[in-house]
Amino acid sequence: MGQDRTNNFVEAAHRRMRDALGADHPTIWKFIEGLRRVQAGRDKDHEDFVSGREPPRKRRRYVLADRRILRIVQRFHTQSYVDYLRGIANNFTVA
Repeated sequence: MGQDRTNNFVEAAHRRMRDALGADHPTIWKFIEGLRRVQAGRDKDHEDFVSGREPPRKRRRYVLADRRILRIVQRFHTQSYVDYLRGIANNFTVA
């Protein structure tokens, strides 16, 4: 698949913000400084991409999950809707 699933991306962005802020309820100044740190990191990532650097490798478990989900999606028309949805649902956990 090659792309992050939405939940993982949002969770990662939330974790980056939480780590940059260093508090659950930061002052406005700490919030602004945290935003600047996060933006600086995204700017660096963009420059790395533009300059042709390889992105960091995904963890093995996410690569395997992506492959499983891709196989299920590719078999969409060969199975019932219920089986398709069960196959997809089995690849996600609710915490």
